[in-house]
Amino acid sequence: MKTNLTFILSILFIPILISAQNEIKIIPNPQQIEVGEGFFTFSNTTELIYNYKNKELTTALSPLFLKLNTSAGIKLKASKYKNKGNIITVSLSDKITNDEGYELKVNPNEIIILAKKPSGVFYAVQSLLQLLPIEIECCTIIKNIDWKIPCVSITDAPAFGYRGIMLDVARHYMPYEFLKKLIDLLSMQKMNVLHLHLTDSQGWRFESKKYPKLTQIGAFRKGTPLNLTYDYNSRPNDTLYGGFYTQKQLKELVAYANSKFITIIPEIEMPAHSKSVLASYPNLACLDSSGKPFAYPSNIQDEYCTKDSTFIFLTNILTEVMDIFPSKIIHIGGDEAGKENWKKCPVCAKRMKDEHLASVDELQSYFIKRIEKFVNEKNRTVIGWDEILEGGLAPNAIVMSWRGEQGGIDAIKQNHKVVMTPGSYCYLDHYQSEDASEPTAWGGLTTLSKVYSYNPIPAELNTKQAKLILGAQGNLWTEFVPNSKQAEYMIFPRSIALAEVTWSNKKQEYSDFISRLLPYLKRLDQFNVNYSRHLFDIKMKTYVDSTSNQIMAKVIGIPDNYLVFYTTNGSVPTKNDRKYIGPIPISNSTILTVGALYQDIMVDKIQKTFSINKATGKPSELKTEPSKYYNKGGNQAWNNGVLGSNSRFNDDEWLAWSGQDFEGTIDFQKTEILNVVKIRFFNKPSSWVYLPSKVSLFVSDDGIHFKEIESKSNFDFSLDGVQEISFQTKGIKANYIKIIATFYGDIPKGNPGEGTPAWLFVDEVSIE
Repeated sequence: MKTNLTFILSILFIPILISAQNEIKIIPNPQQIEVGEGFFTFSNTTELIYNYKNKELTTALSPLFLKLNTSAGIKLKASKYKNKGNIITVSLSDKITNDEGYELKVNPNEIIILAKKPSGVFYAVQSLLQLLPIEIECCTIIKNIDWKIPCVSITDAPAFGYRGIMLDVARHYMPYEFLKKLIDLLSMQKMNVLHLHLTDSQGWRFESKKYPKLTQIGAFRKGTPLNLTYDYNSRPNDTLYGGFYTQKQLKELVAYANSKFITIIPEIEMPAHSKSVLASYPNLACLDSSGKPFAYPSNIQDEYCTKDSTFIFLTNILTEVMDIFPSKIIHIGGDEAGKENWKKCPVCAKRMKDEHLASVDELQSYFIKRIEKFVNEKNRTVIGWDEILEGGLAPNAIVMSWRGEQGGIDAIKQNHKVVMTPGSYCYLDHYQSEDASEPTAWGGLTTLSKVYSYNPIPAELNTKQAKLILGAQGNLWTEFVPNSKQAEYMIFPRSIALAEVTWSNKKQEYSDFISRLLPYLKRLDQFNVNYSRHLFDIKMKTYVDSTSNQIMAKVIGIPDNYLVFYTTNGSVPTKNDRKYIGPIPISNSTILTVGALYQDIMVDKIQKTFSINKATGKPSELKTEPSKYYNKGGNQAWNNGVLGSNSRFNDDEWLAWSGQDFEGTIDFQKTEILNVVKIRFFNKPSSWVYLPSKVSLFVSDDGIHFKEIESKSNFDFSLDGVQEISFQTKGIKANYIKIIATFYGDIPKGNPGEGTPAWLFVDEVSIE
């Protein structure tokens, strides 16, 4: 009986404990939390007891001083001596073994913070601020609020020492003030690295005192990040685009980041991605096979030549960079070097002969090792993208593994340290939802839940090898991110998920993460952050109801405990709109938007445009199966009545073929009068996607014998996105229709993917 009573009491106690723990919503999730009874209340009598002669400790505590003063009107009193009641005591102790770890204990009369170093105190403060009401983040004094926090005991430390975000400011220049704002936001989520991609072919953003043309010329381009030129005369109607950061600004930025316990790692790209430099200093380019300089400025190569003057230039630049950035790690790029010019250049040929190098891959390895030696002499360490493995890895280099995890695994097996940043989990330039209204992105689909599911330690590594993984990093490349507002949209909240991955490294249920993320996002509202509201992996599936023969739209991926509403006019749903309770019948052309609400705020949505016509839902057949990578909507996606995205080709509605023609047939199941036939194709040469070279239309009465009605060709390949090809059939009668689209052929020289078969993307046929 005693055992049973104990069992019953334990069951009764569990919900109370869970409920109390659920009140503590901290991002990233602490390693250990115990909830006590009661609250600590801040007031103007609260004293902060710490060694205020320790300037770094004062810096760590400054967010608490500042925010209580700004939002609550509470001025903490600093003291070295412990008094009775309503006090905060802060101490440094070797009892805490992790340099960034901390203990935070909140009692009704006292808050105790214990850490090994000031960085741990800073992270304890970040947790403490999240225990306070959200209004603590306001920039004006808020009245009539109890500034109290629950009594808790938190023991916490990061799983990884490297927790980073990379921002590409080369493709699109980002304002200096935005960089400071980003540092603030990253520090709130306990990230400690901001990797600045300062140089690329599209722009040079670091002011060099020794080489002023880098910012006079290299910082400004004409064209776009995907089609640029420094031959300004060739595009007289374009305006110059660009900008750069002065050394004074960067020194101030480094100091500001240090105050938030964030290290800024600079990246100076080499040996490739260097057109901005070679436009500024053409003498650093290769010679052609006849010993003459390559054509300039109309044809600027992408890699530095391996001549001695290149290494003099780069060591001078890196010296300036290291004078500004105290980071122990210096990023030197090392990725995507084509090396074609090296194969033709007599200077590079002589270098290979003199150094006994068997290939241009070994020449790249020589290049990286020579630079590494210089950086090591300055007591710094180089880090590079995983291509630096090619031809042999430099002795002390750290590898940033982006082409999946294999590069990192290979480096670890050579006893090198690694930062994991695989594209499928960590590339923030990917789409984050299948919502058709998403802004243009590079490609791919990396949802919030996918980022949260990442484990930086591959399963095949043993415990000793796993220790060589420093951490993980999210990367935002900005080819399609023209301003800071869109950068915020791409970074947040996916970087918050990665922050928890790298800090906690113990997976809670995704629903638990979302329950803590939702109130955290309200804190971001106080900073006017333009974060994405795609928190779930929502999909809208369409099918034909077997009874009514009607198109139905079904939404999946929204948890059961969220209210879901929808509109049919393209507007964002609110709680006053129709509630989604099951599949929605689609009778007419419409823009259907379905959204999930949390406290009356939209937290995710998906939108589809329906074009209901004579082809919709009719039996159809494809002669050739689409690519398995672009067939998520099934073989009927080209006549299911749903339009694919106008700005992307990787949603559920686009079908694709590589090096193959499209041939599709529709059975109307009766004689139809055809007035207009429209077919949608996608064009994006930068991604190897081309319109067809020819489109032909055929009709038939029996489905066997087809008659060609019309063919069209000579399409406009200069515009990215959807192009609709239309045929005026003017009342032709038919039982069947067939469309053949001939793929473009091999991609022309000088374009991305040159020489390989073009991709052909087909979306929807519409027949009136």
